[in-house]
Amino acid sequence: MKLSSHGRKVHSLGRLVPAIEGLVAGTGLSPLIACSVDIGDRRLLSSFVERWHRETSSFHLPMGEVTITLDNVSSLLHLPVIGDLHAFRPLHVDDAVQMLVDLLMVSTEAARAETGQCRGPYVRLQWVRDIYERRCQAGHLM
Repeated sequence: MKLSSHGRKVHSLGRLVPAIEGLVAGTGLSPLIACSVDIGDRRLLSSFVERWHRETSSFHLPMGEVTITLDNVSSLLHLPVIGDLHAFRPLHVDDAVQMLVDLLMVSTEAARAETGQCRGPYVRLQWVRDIYERRCQAGHLM
């Protein structure tokens, strides 16, 4: 078993982008930013891993079977577990095209062609990969 925490790596990246920080706060997952496996007892975590049974999604302990509930998750991680995590509003094709132009810096024509081919406010993963590869080859990474 290997425990890893990427908290220090994330903090070494520099200041958080306010727009992204706002998106995370909007989901109610902000408490996860402060979570770290560095504060856990490795021997305790190791013994829990040994007793985990994937078939029943529970721990088999000497005193019986223990299952982690959403209430446990809420108590331990301070996360809300009621209601929808996120409610997505329907996206219009024009909004999708504008997002592609703003975020991927593609031309309006290319964005319209892709959403037209996908018949809606969608894009193919291969299309995004092709854009990424072209940017990498040209050295235009942002």
